[in-house]
Amino acid sequence: MARGEPQADQQPHLWDSHVSVYETVFEPFSLAFAAIGIEALDLVPRQSVLDVGAGPGGTALAIARAGCRVTAIDASAQMVERMKQRAGSLGSAVDARVMDGQALAFADATFDAALSVFGVILFADAVQGLSEMRRVVRPGGKVAIVTWTEPQNYELASELRAAALSVLPDVPAAPLPAQLRYREKADFAALFRSAGFASPVIAAHTATLRAPSARWLGERLAFAPGMAAQLAGFGPRAGEIVAAFVSRLEARQGSGEIRLSGRAFVGTATVT
Repeated sequence: MARGEPQADQQPHLWDSHVSVYETVFEPFSLAFAAIGIEALDLVPRQSVLDVGAGPGGTALAIARAGCRVTAIDASAQMVERMKQRAGSLGSAVDARVMDGQALAFADATFDAALSVFGVILFADAVQGLSEMRRVVRPGGKVAIVTWTEPQNYELASELRAAALSVLPDVPAAPLPAQLRYREKADFAALFRSAGFASPVIAAHTATLRAPSARWLGERLAFAPGMAAQLAGFGPRAGEIVAAFVSRLEARQGSGEIRLSGRAFVGTATVT
């Protein structure tokens, strides 16, 4: 990959073809972290909340069901279309829009709070994205961001890597994903400070990805553009690697439901 070239997960149009499988496989996992971020915002009913990089809308729906009004944006047109479908029963509580989070089309101090779950951290300019969130939230309102940490404890990735090495012992390490830029607490805190926040509160949390079986998960590993690109990078041996991934998980957890844990930071700051 050329220096400065966006990674697969950073290209909104590539997400258009992953809406359904992402919602099925990964959204339930991410919602555990989203719930912590939502709680950190200290929301009360009828407040207005911005959800940036909202994907298929699971977080936005959770906020709306808590009685708040949500504006949910994503740069993937198909993700936004899916949000609109899912939010139909909630009436005007969710306003889903296609929008670049690095250039929000909202006036200053429009919202009571803002949240981004694994969204802003993918932006080419994450500082600009977080600065925009700060700009559109009223003074005294809170902004929460979720990002990955402790990649060595992200079992899905480590199991896939181990499976790849069992088939291709000399397979090179993949480039560091953009979403791991803020895996260190100091770097994550620096992101907040660069965006104009003085004192972010950052804590690490664990959640569990559940799947009906290892085989079910193996058939859906390409749930995001980055995962699809990684599998494609294995070339003609990709099928063997997925089979090894399934076999390793079944050896550890059996043929029924499997559980894979992961760690993420939830960072919260107040607009002053």
